[in-house]
Amino acid sequence: MDGPARSSSSPLRLRPAVVVATALALVWSVAYWQLSPLSPSLIQISRTGPRALLLYLSGKSGDAARAYRAGQHGQLRVSYADDHTGYWALYAGHADAATKRARMTLALVPGAADARVTLGEIALERDRPAEALAEFGAALRRRPGDIDALYLAAVALGRTGDPGGAIDHLNRALRSGSAGKRETIVYRIMELAGDLGRRAPAERPLCLLAHLHRYLRIFDERQGAAAMAYARQAIDAGDRPADAYLTLGVVHDKRGEYEAARLAMRRALIADPRHAEALRWLAVEAGKVGDLLVQHEMITRAFDAAPTDAFYFRDLEAVLIGKLGDPLGMATRMRRTLALDADNAEAHGRLARALGALGEHARARLHAERFVELSARGSDGR
Repeated sequence: MDGPARSSSSPLRLRPAVVVATALALVWSVAYWQLSPLSPSLIQISRTGPRALLLYLSGKSGDAARAYRAGQHGQLRVSYADDHTGYWALYAGHADAATKRARMTLALVPGAADARVTLGEIALERDRPAEALAEFGAALRRRPGDIDALYLAAVALGRTGDPGGAIDHLNRALRSGSAGKRETIVYRIMELAGDLGRRAPAERPLCLLAHLHRYLRIFDERQGAAAMAYARQAIDAGDRPADAYLTLGVVHDKRGEYEAARLAMRRALIADPRHAEALRWLAVEAGKVGDLLVQHEMITRAFDAAPTDAFYFRDLEAVLIGKLGDPLGMATRMRRTLALDADNAEAHGRLARALGALGEHARARLHAERFVELSARGSDGR
C-alpha cells in the first residue's frame, strides 16, 4: 500500500550514504587538485611519506625535505660491487658505509668523480658545506658538466652564504634540461629553499630563491608561481635582475606564454647584454621561427660572452656550419677558445671537424687526437 503523500513543503531528508558519498567526492576532488600536479618523488611510499607530503603541501618545505630524506632510509641492501660510488649507502642513510665505499673507490681510481660527489653529499648531510664544496669542486674539475655536482654545489654555496655562486651553478645545471640523476637532489634543494624562505624578508636571497623554486617546478608545476614571485621581488630589489628575468622567461615559456617569455629574455639582456643563457635562449627561439639572422646574432653573442663554455659550441656549430656553411667562422672561434683554454676537449673536437670541412686534414687529425686524449682523461668510468 502506498504511504501518505509527502508535502512539497517538507524538508528533504538526506540518506547517510548520500552524505558520505558526497563528502568522499569532495575529499577526492580536493586531493586530486592537490596531488595531480606532483611528481612521484613528492608522493613517497614510506613510513614518513604521508607526513612529508602534508608538510610540503602546508608550505613547510624545509621540514618536508627532511621527512622525505628520512623516508629513503632503511636497510642497506646494495653491496659495494653494485655501489662503488657509495651513493646507495648514503641514500639508505648509512653515511659511514657510504664514506668507506667512496674512499675505497678513490683509492683505486683517484679521478672517480661520482665518488667525490658522494663524499660532498655526505658533508652536506653533516652540515659541513665548505667541506662539501671542496669535494664537488674536485668532481667538477674532472667533469665540468657533471649535473649532480653542479646542483649539489649550488646547495653548498647557498649554505655558505654565496647566493651568486649558487645561481651560477644552478643556471649551468638547469640549462641541461635534467633534474639530476640522484634522487636525493630534489630534497636537498627543497630543504635549502624552505630554510632560506623562512628568513626575515630583508635577509632572503631573492634571486637564489627564484632559481630554487624554478628547479622545484620540475616536480610540481605550481612552484612556478613562487619562482616568478621571487624573481619579481629580486628585480625590484636589484638582486641579479638579469638572472631573475631569465627565471621569469623560463617559467613563462613552460606555461606556454611565449611572448611574455621573449619579453623577459630581452629584459634580461637590457640588464646584462652579455648574459649567455638569455642569448642562447633567444637564439633557439629565433631558430624555431626560421629567423636565421637573429639566430646567428644571438648564438655568436652567447659564444662571445662565454667563449670557453662548451655548452654553447653545439648550437654555434649548428648555425655556422649546418645552416650557413661557414667552417672557417667555426674554426676561428674554436681557436679563440683554445687560446684561452688549451685543454678544452670539446673545442679540439669541434675544431677538428671544422678543419676537416676546410680540407686541412693533417691539422684536423691532430686536434681529433687531442680531443680523444683529453676526453679519456676526463672520463673515469665511474
